[in-house]
Amino acid sequence: MKTGTTSLARIVDEYPSLAFFALTIAFSWTAWILTFSVAEPRSGVGMIGIIVGAFGPGVAGATMVRLRGESVRSWLRSILSPRRGLRWYGLAAAVPVAGTVGVAVIVFSVAGVPSIDTFAQIAPLFAFNAVLATAFTGGNEEIGWRGFALPHLQTRFNALKASVILGCVWAFWHTPMFVYGVYRMSPVLYSVSVVSFSIILTSYYNSSDGFVLGAVLLHGMINATVNVPGQAIGGVDTVPIPYAGVLAAVFGSFALAVVVRYGGKTLCRSDVVRPKWTVEELADGTESVTGADEFRRTNPSE
Repeated sequence: MKTGTTSLARIVDEYPSLAFFALTIAFSWTAWILTFSVAEPRSGVGMIGIIVGAFGPGVAGATMVRLRGESVRSWLRSILSPRRGLRWYGLAAAVPVAGTVGVAVIVFSVAGVPSIDTFAQIAPLFAFNAVLATAFTGGNEEIGWRGFALPHLQTRFNALKASVILGCVWAFWHTPMFVYGVYRMSPVLYSVSVVSFSIILTSYYNSSDGFVLGAVLLHGMINATVNVPGQAIGGVDTVPIPYAGVLAAVFGSFALAVVVRYGGKTLCRSDVVRPKWTVEELADGTESVTGADEFRRTNPSE
């Protein structure tokens, strides 16, 4: 650390995850609270506010990269690279579908099996929700959550601890949604689901060598699919048991299976993924590794 370094520079260099979380909450909560103060959350204006706030993790990630003196271009190129095998795209879609099947088994066993015509009616809505959830109200968050926060957390903690920390902050980040009535479910059960999703996403992220676009798809598909069984019987509020509890049970089981199968150190067969983008763009257009990245690369921690 150079003499004269500001407090802000010291914080973003030594505590990148903490600073990222603070920026994310500040941006998103400001957008949501201002919007919900002047418009109903489920109105057109309210939905715009929800979408704007959902970009908080991505905005915070880009801001942190810049504040740390790193290359935003290199960061985006690193996390948005589509170069992975088709199996990673397939897995990103298959995991939410498998979870939704588990949810459907429980929901239909207590509320009855809907007719085929019902599924045909909600199919177009599902397609629309899948695109919306992936691009604007879920998947887009991954640019920050898995694109910045997770790799930095994994320089200090093992994969399971990093997932739980991230999952708890991720759940807390949604607080205005409960305060203003956007979400009408148990915050505790919701938080269990989010932490479970976090563990599942970390396993996918590390297994795929940091495939953020796959995490975007996985997150978006989860948001789009998990409510389909409830919608098929007339709405999640018509289910005679807490729907959030069903989600927590199903995806909590998935997360537990991941921990038991792979262990908490990496949550997969390979190593954890740490920041790869920390480079400086030089005047001649070439790039070099920053001192901070060299330190992290040669002195990795659990």
